[in-house]
Parts: sequence; C-alpha cells; structure tokens
Amino acid sequence: MQVPIAIPASLRVTLAVVWLAAAAAAWLLLPKNISLGVRLPFLLAACVEIAFYLAPGWEALRNSLVRRFPPWQLAGLLWLSAIVPYAIYSVGTGTGSFAGALALLALTGAAAGWYALLRARQGPAGLFADLGFLTLMGAVMLGGVFTWIYPDAAERLQAQFLGRVMWIRLGVLAALLLRRMEGTGFGFWPSAREWRVGVLAFVLLMPLLLGLGWALDFFTIREWTRPAWQMGLIAAGSFLGFLWVVALSEEFFLRGLLQQWASVWTGSAWRGLAIATLVSGAVHLPFGGQFPNWKFAALAAVAHLGYGIAFQKGKGVRAAMVTHALVVTVWRVFLR
Repeated sequence: MQVPIAIPASLRVTLAVVWLAAAAAAWLLLPKNISLGVRLPFLLAACVEIAFYLAPGWEALRNSLVRRFPPWQLAGLLWLSAIVPYAIYSVGTGTGSFAGALALLALTGAAAGWYALLRARQGPAGLFADLGFLTLMGAVMLGGVFTWIYPDAAERLQAQFLGRVMWIRLGVLAALLLRRMEGTGFGFWPSAREWRVGVLAFVLLMPLLLGLGWALDFFTIREWTRPAWQMGLIAAGSFLGFLWVVALSEEFFLRGLLQQWASVWTGSAWRGLAIATLVSGAVHLPFGGQFPNWKFAALAAVAHLGYGIAFQKGKGVRAAMVTHALVVTVWRVFLR
C-alpha cells in the first residue's frame, strides 16, 4: 500500500494567499511596458516556483515524501521540479537556449542527486561529501549563472529570481530529504521562543554593528523622503522578504548545515561557530562588485557571529533568521 502524500490544509491556504499577493505584486510593480506575452509566463513560472519553495516548510509533507519514495525517486522528483518553472518561463517568453537548458540540467541534476549517490557517511568520506555539497551550492549561488540561464525577456524583469529561489529550495530539500539532516529547525515561521531569542540577539548585536560600521565609515543614516507610515510598511515588507529568502537561505546553509557539521568535525560547538563565522565573512568579500571588500566582510563576520549564537540559543535556524532579517532591514531601509 502506497503512503499518501500529506498536503496540509494550512499549506493550501498559504499558497492561495501568496499566489494572490504575487500576482498583484507582479502586475503592479513590474514596469508597465512589459507585454502580456512576457508578463503571464513569468507570473505562471513564479507561482509554480513559489509553491515548490514553500512546500519544504511543512514537516508533515516532507515526512510523507520520504516514506513514499526511495532516494533515487526523490532525487528525480527534485530534479524535475527544478526544470518545470524554467521551461514555463523560457518557452513562454522565447528566451530559452540549448546551452542554458543544458547547464541547468547539469547543475540541478548534481544538486538533486548528490546525496542519492553519496549517502550520509561517517569519517572522511562523509566530510568530503558534505563539503562538496556546500561548495556546489555556494559556488552556483555566488557565481551569477542564473543571470545567463534565465535571461530577462524584458528590461528590469529580474528573471534570475526564478533560478535563485529554485537553487535555495533544491539545496534545502536535498539536505532534509536525502541527507536526512537533523537539528536545523527549518521552517518559515518562528515560534514565540524563537522570536524572543532572535529579537534579543538583534538588540545586543546592533550596537556593535553600528559602532563598527561607523568606525569603518561604511554607512550613513538615510534621509527619510516618505511619511513615517510608508516607511513602516516598507520596513515590514522588507523584513518579511529578507526573513523568508535571504535570511532563510544563509542561515540554513551556513548555520543549519556548516556550523553543525563543523561542530561535529572539530568536536566543539564553539569551534564550529568560529569556522562558520569566518566562512560567512569570506563569502561577502565580493560585495558590491568590489573584491576584496574587507569592510563589508568584517561587518558580515561580526553579524554572522551573532546569528550563529542565536542559532545555538534558539536551537534552530528560525531564531537566527529573525536576527538576520532585522539587521538587514535596518541596513537596507534606514542606512546607506
């Protein structure tokens, strides 16, 4: 008897709300000169990708997939899910290319099949498998390949968004479903305790970041050109966007995976935190097209030290996500 796939009612409601919000945002915020022939395929591809992106947040769905499908079938489903939104967008807008499709097939096939081929192991074999997975995920995300694979069918469309969110959830699902990684506390909405831990870490961390940023002459206070209520709405919307994309992805891979693995490899949670902090700073060196951007890397390392402590105290990535999203919201909305 086949195990049924559990699709919680809360996921269906969430998808309906998010789809409506995404459709409204795409219609209102995209430049008016974008034709319907581009706007509709992009919107459809985005809605499909959003569904795939949100689905991992429901543990019951993840568990039913693991019980229903063996690893190779799961890997195949992940691979297929990575291709569908690309096909909708590229065929619908006529922007697809053989080279881009081939690159996407190769990259997503490697990510989806990594732990189907290299099962979680102990010792050096497991260490190299996990390091290889993180290297693949980071290199592709930082390498800017999605700008080429998902070319804009119209000016300012930002179609690479489809590739970036696909890559995030593909890595998350590969780690959770195939690597069977535990202890990440993965999810989209923090618990009350995780909110408290995340906000407290932000309150303690922000003075240090502001002081360091001032000493490095890295930012100034942004002048408000809008009413306070509009700035509040912008800050709230920015926070949620950062919480569910930027903070979620960085905290899952750098804290949920790297920090935990490094703690096991070194036999110390604090050494694991130190390694994850140094790596986090290093990956921010190319910021702003300026390499090496030492000022930003130093600020990022200090910030990620705080996120790592929030991860430890909150026992999962969601507390760290709160701290991370609050810091980035202050930086992007109120500083420049």
